[in-house]
Amino acid sequence: MKLKTLFSPESADAATEKGASSDTPQSPFERVLDEVGGEGRYQMLLLFAYLLPLSFYSPFGSSSLLLMMTTPDHSCSVPGRPSGVVSEEEWRNMTIPWEDGADGKPRLSQCHMYNMTYSDVLKPGTSYTIDNSTITKCQHGWDYDKSRWTETSVSFFDLVCEDASSVTTIFSLAVAGNALGTLLLSILSDRIGRRPVFFLTVLINFSFGLLNMFVPTKELFAAARFLTCLAFFSIYQMPYIIVVELSSGHLRGLTAALSFVVGTVGMCCVPFVAWVLAHWRSFGIACHAPSILFFLYWWYLPESPRWLLSMGRVEECEAIMRKVAATNGRALPSNLRGLLEEARADEKKTASMRDLLRHSSLRKHLVITSICIVIFCVVYSGIMLNLHNMAGSELVNFLVLSVVEVPGNVVGGLSAHYFGRRLTSGLTLAVTAVFSGLAATAITDRWLLVAFCGLAKVFVTAAVLVVYMQIGELFPTALRSLSYGTTTVAGLSATVFVPALVSVGATDRKLPYYILCGLCIFGAAVSTLLPETLGRPLPQTVHQANHIGQDESFWSITTHWTRQKYVPIGEAAGKEARNGTPSVAAETGI
Repeated sequence: MKLKTLFSPESADAATEKGASSDTPQSPFERVLDEVGGEGRYQMLLLFAYLLPLSFYSPFGSSSLLLMMTTPDHSCSVPGRPSGVVSEEEWRNMTIPWEDGADGKPRLSQCHMYNMTYSDVLKPGTSYTIDNSTITKCQHGWDYDKSRWTETSVSFFDLVCEDASSVTTIFSLAVAGNALGTLLLSILSDRIGRRPVFFLTVLINFSFGLLNMFVPTKELFAAARFLTCLAFFSIYQMPYIIVVELSSGHLRGLTAALSFVVGTVGMCCVPFVAWVLAHWRSFGIACHAPSILFFLYWWYLPESPRWLLSMGRVEECEAIMRKVAATNGRALPSNLRGLLEEARADEKKTASMRDLLRHSSLRKHLVITSICIVIFCVVYSGIMLNLHNMAGSELVNFLVLSVVEVPGNVVGGLSAHYFGRRLTSGLTLAVTAVFSGLAATAITDRWLLVAFCGLAKVFVTAAVLVVYMQIGELFPTALRSLSYGTTTVAGLSATVFVPALVSVGATDRKLPYYILCGLCIFGAAVSTLLPETLGRPLPQTVHQANHIGQDESFWSITTHWTRQKYVPIGEAAGKEARNGTPSVAAETGI
């Protein structure tokens, strides 16, 4: 079986039945897309030359802060060590008290030292007195372990001990910037288009990302990071929406799966770049400077034809469809303008944000997907951020937790195709809850803890892939970008509290995992309230989206083997009216 069919929202049989698809009514735009080619050379160029390079790059911007903010092992800097007489290790044992770490094991204190009295601290060889009965805070700064990093932003700004809370604050501000940017840029993209907003995100990522590396104070560092993070999600969201809205149903599943897998490969490369450079500033420059290359897309990237139709810009949409047909080697439909005008009329009916809240089904789907995204974001971010509380190298831990996303995406794609989106979402979250709970029992065993966290990440990654499929398949074209943005903002807003949750692990390493376990159990139950979208056509209008799920019960389970063909609501209503049978739309008067 072809990979394209394997990850498709449609069934494998749908590909072979394409020749008979004329018996199944399609929306006007879907008919145009079917004629000019919805999965031809044009879409392949968009996918492989545009979306996948961006998918590979996006982790370098979004995940770089996690490694730049690594807190190296440290202890109080105590001057006066007799050179050549007392080794550094002996000096630390003489001047630094022992204490219990977060894992319950004894370690040298990171924030305290024995009280030292010097006759003249400015002169080498000065006599000193160590008072082992009196412990004081670090008086002369800190010595940082440089075996993994020559310098991190934490060691540069001394964000340790009494100032350690600044790390949590910076992470929270970064997430807040991400949430705010996602909301504002999603609204903006539904007003001025996906294409201009994408280039705005590239500009933000490049300019503020580089500025972030050269600021002299922690306050300016936090402010610059907040501004940089405004673009983090939208720089991926915009191209994803453009490709999905210009692709057939058979290609949408492949697009989601490949973009997630390539993004995972990019994430796996992040720790290698950090390991090679080993300095937070050069690492940050390497992560943000390459984004300037994406301005080259200015001459090639199209606007979403579906968005153009929703704005009534039929001529521009027609020009793009002609280019699609020429690239794919397909003939244009004889009534192209008529079909696009018909599609425009459908799109114009759906362009109000009010519809997300006015229509009961859309409101329900928005609330449930938002809750799911909140849980996914908190669990996903919690596992990643908590790597600083895990023993061993943070680079190795980061790599392991990144690599496992590959099987996670495969599991999510295969399961969503064969067992449906709804069942997959609930089961993957339930399994994530099990491994999160087991992680709390393996705090003192480094590799067992990494294994349980890795397995939890496999299944939460699968759940994230599936819910993004569901959002794209539950909401209409004119509100799809805003729906992605609204649900993502909800999730990112919740992750503002994740750094505080992770900071609890500094004193009790088990508690964060118990909290994540509870959230996954709740999420597994909530996800079952969404309707199944396996095999359904992408809704173009509010009318179509509002009726998704009304033909199935809570206990129904749709799989690859039991799915049915769905007819667009508007055309089903017309067909039923011609047959003398009232449709749901006719009965409700919508």
